[in-house]
Amino acid sequence: MTSNNTLWKPHPGPQTYVLSVSDVYENLYGGSRGGGKTDAGIVWLLKHTDNPDFRGLVIRRNSIDLTDWIDRAQRMYPTASITGQPPTITFPSGAKIRTGHLQNENAFQRYQGHEYQRIVIEELTQIPDEQQYLKLISSCRSTVQGIAPQVFCTTNPGNQGHAWVKARWRIGDKASNKAFKDPISGRYRMYVPATIDDNPTLVKNDPDYVAFLESLPEPLRSAWRSGDWDVYAGQFFTEFTDKKHVITESRAKELGYGSHINHRYMGIDWGYAAPFCCLWVEVTRDNKVFVYRELYGNEKHPGEWGEEISKINQEDDVVMALGDPSMWIRNPMSWNNPATTMYSDKSIALALMDSGVSNLQPANNNRINGWRNMAQLMHFDEGIEPNFYVIKGSCPNLLRTIPLMIRDEKNPEDLDTTAEDHAVDACRYALTSVVAPTKSKKDKPILQQQIDTLMMPEEENWNYDFNK
Repeated sequence: MTSNNTLWKPHPGPQTYVLSVSDVYENLYGGSRGGGKTDAGIVWLLKHTDNPDFRGLVIRRNSIDLTDWIDRAQRMYPTASITGQPPTITFPSGAKIRTGHLQNENAFQRYQGHEYQRIVIEELTQIPDEQQYLKLISSCRSTVQGIAPQVFCTTNPGNQGHAWVKARWRIGDKASNKAFKDPISGRYRMYVPATIDDNPTLVKNDPDYVAFLESLPEPLRSAWRSGDWDVYAGQFFTEFTDKKHVITESRAKELGYGSHINHRYMGIDWGYAAPFCCLWVEVTRDNKVFVYRELYGNEKHPGEWGEEISKINQEDDVVMALGDPSMWIRNPMSWNNPATTMYSDKSIALALMDSGVSNLQPANNNRINGWRNMAQLMHFDEGIEPNFYVIKGSCPNLLRTIPLMIRDEKNPEDLDTTAEDHAVDACRYALTSVVAPTKSKKDKPILQQQIDTLMMPEEENWNYDFNK
């Protein structure tokens, strides 16, 4: 096309680069808001539309977002016709691009058995887990000569799928803009980051949007303005950081860990197909918490876990084990002998106790107050050290999942329960008897703070010391 006929051209930098890649199977383009992701995906699909056998697929999370994508595509595909619901885009050659959304779990199976040579998935982190993504791209294959199958994903940091997307594309491991080979499939993946600074058209035409991104509070600003994958929008435990909360055992001893006057507790979150987690914590007299041991796994019966815990506790003086209250409900999974299928009317809790887990009690299961308590123990500020620590090397799954917890969209005071929350649940249970220090509210005078404390409803004062 001549310059007078050009509908769109890529900006120099990341947008031009990602559209020039030809030998990467899974492309991820994204970072901050306003980086030109959607336009890049629309143009990326055009490469083979002169081939009548070409079939493409565009996936958005919901139908409203899909409508917006179609509106933009219509302007950039002026010779194509768009019909149907969900719409299909048909080019003069006969090539087609189908569209779809993922508003229910069955949608991930809808495309299995199809063949699409190119698939675009918008806002990838809205897909909660990697297995659902793999079901989608299983349809990306090619029997058309001259067309290699490829996937093009766009996203910002955050949302339910933040963790698996970050891990799959090795974001943060200095792998940006470099293709790497999957050791099993042999196919290549690449992450190309972009920010609003790489989209001069938007910066020029809507400078107020740039100012809006600059004005956002943290961590939203880091995620939406800078494309930061370490601190992201929706993150629940925003104060948790390895630098402050993960310490060596020697440093922990300097802070009071290992004293004979401390108390030790366990927190247990039951799971069979989903992971089971047991955590051990030590609490000092001034309520410093040290998480120092973890059991994590699945597909073991209560008796098996109970025996493991019992052996470990021979060396520990554990005051109390605190578990998910639902473990006290009768459960046929609670038999102690995995070699038999005999039905049991015991509860999981009773089966654990029969296998040697002593002094097991139901934890307080007020989720909101429990998360507040954990967050308050993690809190630190200038001149204020945290009261929550994890001994380095002791609890890999707790450390892996704490930063991945996100807020429930319908109830921001709670975690999104679709995340891998087993370790943080076990931690919450273990801290039932630990009272977090009160965080001073600087915008209220001391007298008002004292009045607020006296007027606090009993249900808010849920933490208590079993040893009084």
